[in-house]
Amino acid sequence: MANGEVAIALEKMEEKAEAIPVADNSKEKVASSHSKPEATVENSVMKDEHGSSKKWSPKEEEAHDPPQGCFLQKWKKIFVASCLFAVLLDPLFLYVPMMRDEIKCLLYDRNLKIAALLLRSVTDLFYILDIIFQIYASPNYSDVMDLYRRIRLYCSKIRFWRKYFVPTIAKTILGSYNILIDIMAILPLPQVAILIFFSEMSDLRSLTAIRMVIMNLFVSLQYVPRALRIYLSCKELKRAPKKETGETAIWVKGVLNFFMYILSSHVLGAICYFFAIQRMATCWSNACRKANGCNTSTFGCRYHHTDRNITFLNDLCPISPVNTSLFDFGIYITVLQSGIMGSTNYFQKFSNCFWWGLRNLSSLGSNLEPSVDGWENLFAAFISIIGLLLFLYLIGNLQTYMQFDTARIEAHRHNMKVEQKMEEKAPEIESWFSKNGIPKKLHDLKLNIMNKVRQELEENRDADLHYILSNLPVDLRSHIESCMPMARLKKVLTLKKMDERMLRRICQCLEPREFDDYSIIIEKGKPLEIMLFIVEGNVSIEKRNGSSPSSNNLQQLPRGAGEVCGEELLRWPLSTLYPRGALLLATESAKAIGHVEALVLKAIDLRGVVDTDYFVGMMRRTFSAKELEKATDNYHPSRIIHEERGFATFYKGVLPMPDDDKTVVAVKKYAKDSLPTWDVAVEAAVASQTNHINVVRFLGGCVEEEKEPALVFEYIPNGTLFEHIHKEEAAGSFEGSSSSPTALLSLELRLKIASETAGALAYLHSLTPPIIHLRLSTKHILLDYHNTAKLSAIGKSQADPHSSQYM
Repeated sequence: MANGEVAIALEKMEEKAEAIPVADNSKEKVASSHSKPEATVENSVMKDEHGSSKKWSPKEEEAHDPPQGCFLQKWKKIFVASCLFAVLLDPLFLYVPMMRDEIKCLLYDRNLKIAALLLRSVTDLFYILDIIFQIYASPNYSDVMDLYRRIRLYCSKIRFWRKYFVPTIAKTILGSYNILIDIMAILPLPQVAILIFFSEMSDLRSLTAIRMVIMNLFVSLQYVPRALRIYLSCKELKRAPKKETGETAIWVKGVLNFFMYILSSHVLGAICYFFAIQRMATCWSNACRKANGCNTSTFGCRYHHTDRNITFLNDLCPISPVNTSLFDFGIYITVLQSGIMGSTNYFQKFSNCFWWGLRNLSSLGSNLEPSVDGWENLFAAFISIIGLLLFLYLIGNLQTYMQFDTARIEAHRHNMKVEQKMEEKAPEIESWFSKNGIPKKLHDLKLNIMNKVRQELEENRDADLHYILSNLPVDLRSHIESCMPMARLKKVLTLKKMDERMLRRICQCLEPREFDDYSIIIEKGKPLEIMLFIVEGNVSIEKRNGSSPSSNNLQQLPRGAGEVCGEELLRWPLSTLYPRGALLLATESAKAIGHVEALVLKAIDLRGVVDTDYFVGMMRRTFSAKELEKATDNYHPSRIIHEERGFATFYKGVLPMPDDDKTVVAVKKYAKDSLPTWDVAVEAAVASQTNHINVVRFLGGCVEEEKEPALVFEYIPNGTLFEHIHKEEAAGSFEGSSSSPTALLSLELRLKIASETAGALAYLHSLTPPIIHLRLSTKHILLDYHNTAKLSAIGKSQADPHSSQYM
């Protein structure tokens, strides 16, 4: 079935079964087919000062084929080997006919006939399996099986097979030339030629020209589809990527080329044997017409009579010595004189015919002296042409292999020189990495720089590491420059799990600053205005031991390059203990020891980063404003489910999620200018840390310029506990349940709700840092369809600037 017909059938069946849920795996297929590894840095092309172009191709992660694809690649190799084996065994049919010259009769070799039929059946099985695998891997088969999974509940198997499956398979077969060639290859042409046509040759009257031409065509045509299939399969393997099929060794290719000679010699020798028997039978037929009383129907060995006169056959069909004036056996005389026609010594028979084929093939048929018979002359010309083609093919491949081997040796020598230079450059490169603060974990950047140095060396240009950044592509150079201070940021414990986008904003806010010896950088008890990243030099951290402020016992902790001072500043923007604009007080003093170079992050800049990017960094998923407007019908009033004191409104919406196309959600939209963005960021930060069955799940949010911020939560449809307890006063309040509250809750259900609420609170207290719910009430305990308690308003929590205290 064509893809269009399958699509039409699917539409009809889906309209018929609208109420029947069916599994649709098509999206998973599309997702998996488009999931590809991406390089970390885009490819780019640049030119150096000499004008030479330099292509930049960072390594991409290799995609692993699914098990089905790996099996099909292995099967292609197995199938090529089976095709070669089949061509090697097919000539056995040509050795089945035998001729007993002493009594002048024809017969079959029964044992060889059985062996040839069995071996032919085994090789045909591989062609049948290849047909099955090709059908299975075709897109039409996947489509029709997907259709069957959709309609199997209301469509009988017989009707499905008759109307959909069989036509699909038929069109798949007719549309694939590989399958058609496989079908032609398994046609029983040699069986028909040998077992049917030759069985009638005991009656020499059947030796008509038309019958012999048909029999010889059957014998010859069997090799056409088989040889063509080998060629096409080898061509497919060459087109396949090396990572799928693997690199074929040169000696294997050489053996295959030599095997072509061996195989051709074997086939030509068998054909010569078969034609020689026909030639002798033709001579007997001509002699029988000239003799009186000769019965042409008694040349089968089963009709042998002791009183039969065969003397005239020896006189008119002499092979030793040859008399061409009576009958010219041409190129077949050597085989006839060898006496192998009636022998059952298979090694002797096969080796003699193989030598005949190899000798004449390697000499391009120059030793052959055919008779005037036209078909015999065509056969001799065919041997000459095949020998010439194989010789040219072998010489061409030999020249290609020699060039490839020479190029490989030269490439190996060049690579050895490059490796030697890379070993000399390695210490300098490592020193450059350390000096510029690039961390070892950034393997991609380090690998790209190493590849750039290697590329310069491979093009016989020296790589000057002092100007390595200027030689890199612009995008990559900017990426490396931005990652240098980022390496220091990621050493800070608080920033290790922070969003990459927010870290980049912090990097942009860093300012270089120098401090003289004994300069006070941070003073204990004073507002903490900066956070320090030490680049060079040392800083002394002073802490006073003991509880008394007047204690003279000072403890000095030195910090050097790569370390941080004033780390507690990072927790200040999310703290609710300090009013808007109030700064955090320093808990320790920092003083410069000698000359200090550092990168400084100001408190005011950090607040700006939080107002813009921290909100996005805390999102589990970022939605666009258009997505939320579409999900809530442009925030239509009919979608309102709750309002919070005029600064936020909850709307019921439907959003596509990874696990469901139509997920019902609750969208909390903040009123314009009702809250600063940093307050919304605090709520998102707290909610994003929770993941519990009894806590309302936080799904993501939206923050865009000139748009009101919004948070997205899971929708709890069964109202609040307050509604169920006070249904007369609060029906349909928070979460806006569409159905009226249920009857009064039983004592058992109330205990279950209390237990689940206590479990949710215990979970919040177990987090690091712990979360304390500051607005716990029955209005913030929601119930789903199964009356499972869901704790809401988690974001309204207290945040402390110290990591050991509660949020």
